[in-house]
Amino acid sequence: MKKDNFKQIRKMILIRVLMVPFLIVLVVFGTLVYYFASYSSRQVKSELVRTATDHRSLIEQFLAEKVANLQFISSSYSIDELRNKSGLARIFHRLQSGSVAFFDLGIFDQKGNHLAYAGPYDLAGKNYAETEWFKAVQDMGLYISDVFLGYRNIPHFVIAVRRNEGERIWYLRATIDTFAFNDLVENIRIGKTGEAYLVNRKGILQSRRRSGGRLMESDPDFEDYQIAGKITSFSSKDCFGRQYLYAAGELNYTGWIMVVRQAASDAYAPLAFSIIVSLIIIIGGVAVVMVMGYIQATRMVNRLNLADMEKQQMKTQLVIAGKLAEVGEMSTGLAHEINNPLQVMKSELTMINDIIPDIEEIVKGDDPENFRLLIDSVEQIGIQIDRCGKITQGLLKFARKTDSSREQIEMQTFLPEVVRMVEQQAYLENIRIIQEFDPDIPPIISDPNQLQQVFLNLLNNAIHALKGRTPAEIRIKCSQKEGNLTVKVIDNGSGISPEDMEKIYLPFFTTKPVGQGTGLGLSTVYGIVNGLGGDITVESEVNSGTVFTVQFPLDTHNAKSA
Repeated sequence: MKKDNFKQIRKMILIRVLMVPFLIVLVVFGTLVYYFASYSSRQVKSELVRTATDHRSLIEQFLAEKVANLQFISSSYSIDELRNKSGLARIFHRLQSGSVAFFDLGIFDQKGNHLAYAGPYDLAGKNYAETEWFKAVQDMGLYISDVFLGYRNIPHFVIAVRRNEGERIWYLRATIDTFAFNDLVENIRIGKTGEAYLVNRKGILQSRRRSGGRLMESDPDFEDYQIAGKITSFSSKDCFGRQYLYAAGELNYTGWIMVVRQAASDAYAPLAFSIIVSLIIIIGGVAVVMVMGYIQATRMVNRLNLADMEKQQMKTQLVIAGKLAEVGEMSTGLAHEINNPLQVMKSELTMINDIIPDIEEIVKGDDPENFRLLIDSVEQIGIQIDRCGKITQGLLKFARKTDSSREQIEMQTFLPEVVRMVEQQAYLENIRIIQEFDPDIPPIISDPNQLQQVFLNLLNNAIHALKGRTPAEIRIKCSQKEGNLTVKVIDNGSGISPEDMEKIYLPFFTTKPVGQGTGLGLSTVYGIVNGLGGDITVESEVNSGTVFTVQFPLDTHNAKSA
């Protein structure tokens, strides 16, 4: 399976296992946030309305108390008693001892003449017949004015009551301390930006506004107010574009409008903080789940990849086994075909050896040097016939299970003998062969002919891979580890490409040029090593070199028979 397929599998796992639940969680979270935000918004507005209602009651109670004080005085004293300056001053002193909000006190006749005055200004004798407050109290009997300047030329407002004493009508008026009244109105704290203030029906400020606005200035936001008899809440932007939450309603006695407002960012700050914390928790949780899911998905994909690799290895091994079986059948026929002429050659060699003693005296006497060469040639023929016989026996053993000639082998002496067979070829290619042996390596029980074939093939392949490279080196390491004898054949040659790694044990597969390799070397090595109860592995990197590792068990009872 291609790597892209595994990436698609991982992507599918992440989408189906994580993304779908994640979307569901987002929907649930969004729904909860929506209802929570709606509920919190209603709670904020309800709290603002409740605060405004309580504050309005406090201001109305203050005004009602001051009205009651004036009505009590007007009903308890006659005009003659009050127009006496000392008597009026004494009564004013009593009022101030009960409430510092009273700033002055005055008596007026029905023509608006100021009959008597108690306070810091010289207002006695002035006529107020044309003033707004005097005309209003004449009609209504009780009047609380808007803030105005008057004769004193400073912002203030008055409370006036009418008294009908027999046929005489007179008026009692008190000025309320503007600073004390403003402190009462402004004495509200809602968050960092909450404030309360008063405006009249014309949008003129009747108290200071903490965020900006002096007495008797026009309120630039008045046109946006939603005013009703009861306290109502609404949201609007001020003249600077800042969003505010409002609670506004009319006051009794005056018709003033009390406004309580708070910046929306301040009012909803706890809600925003809760949502942000929730988002952080959700995002953090999702991130953890995504990371864990990615790790698990990667593990699953790696396991699938490993299983696929194992499957490919099994398929490769099956192919190798099939090819080896075919090679085995071919080897059997080839060995039998070679054995027949070998037997004839051996018979002819025996006859030659029988004839040599008969002609020895004749030939040796005439030409002893040529006779010696003849004897050497005959011996060499015998050696090569025996060698060919062993090779055909090896082919037969490779093709079918036969009892191998197993004997004790000392690797410290066996491997150098094999190396000597290729030393001349390595020397011609400027290749250095280094042999390293761990001390006290025990002998193994195996077939020396087959082992010789294994290591000759590995050395020949290494020599071929090192042709034309400088420096060129073959290193043979023999060691004992965990009950196994390990022999490594290491070269710094051209290496094996990844796509060829799975094919190197296939019969007839070769990377050598045409005519320089049959493709049977490593397949034969693989079959011999497994037949002897060992194992062979390879590690390679292109242009860096190759390491073939051959392992045999030192416990001969566990070794497979060849």
